[in-house]
Amino acid sequence: MRYLIGEDHIGRGACRLDRLEGDEFDYALFDGVPRAADFPSDARFRMNDSFPEDLRTEDFISNITSALVVSARTRELLGGAALPHNEFLPVDIINHKGRKERGPFFILHQVDLQDCIDFERTVCTRNAIDPALLSSVEQLVLDEGRIHTQAPIFRLKYFPYAPMFREDIVEQIHAAGLTGIRFTEPSRFTY
Repeated sequence: MRYLIGEDHIGRGACRLDRLEGDEFDYALFDGVPRAADFPSDARFRMNDSFPEDLRTEDFISNITSALVVSARTRELLGGAALPHNEFLPVDIINHKGRKERGPFFILHQVDLQDCIDFERTVCTRNAIDPALLSSVEQLVLDEGRIHTQAPIFRLKYFPYAPMFREDIVEQIHAAGLTGIRFTEPSRFTY
């Protein structure tokens, strides 16, 4: 099975979001820790003030934390697919006027990080502070034999900043015309 990296594809007039507010454990979103049981009901993102004219919400909404913030339309489409090891965590989006946007919106949270990077063939640099993580990646190569067969959307154990999508999920997203995301071959991805 083929896997692609999901990246922001910000459309004209589409909003960008700041950091998640109201969740003191937001770092756990990239550690593969399940959050559905303790996720705060008042978690929210504010639209980024650097883009005051950009108000439109897309199906995948760009944010500086690299979380997958998605629309109800995305949840409906992907909720119908078998998405084990993923959670939909409800969040609010606060616009530039301080008002809550009509939603609902969710963080599509991956809770099973996959240890599947082929380090022999991947060009990467280890993080100087935490050598278990990567700080840069070029020509990412996956060992697909180490990817759990029930992981259609996941994050990489040593590089949790870019979500991975199985090809059939990508095809569903394209067929539905969902906005705000594009997909890149791992070998062409640079970070």
